[in-house]
Amino acid sequence: MEITSAALLISISLVVFGITYYFFTTRHKERMAIIETGQSPDLFKRQGQWLYFILTSGMVSIGIAIGILVGSLIQTLVNLNGFWVISSSILFFLGISLILCYFILKSIFEKRKD
Repeated sequence: MEITSAALLISISLVVFGITYYFFTTRHKERMAIIETGQSPDLFKRQGQWLYFILTSGMVSIGIAIGILVGSLIQTLVNLNGFWVISSSILFFLGISLILCYFILKSIFEKRKD
């Protein structure tokens, strides 16, 4: 293992640790402050919050996969060589998947309000 890759692995690990530590300590302080003001601790029981993240990440993954497939198909059919064909199709289908995810989440939120 080279020194560069080891330093990169250590720095990525430290960044992930720092972000998670900051997230959990801040969340704990905010919750304790809300409980001290006399509000109900049931505010924190938001069920289904991870479902929106999972839906969004799934749609993004599907968009990237379709973009790779269509980009490689266009590259072989048109006989173009270059990185821009696959990268532009990935970005195009990623955008389409994010727009579809927006409309799906919007309809879910509208059903929840009713």
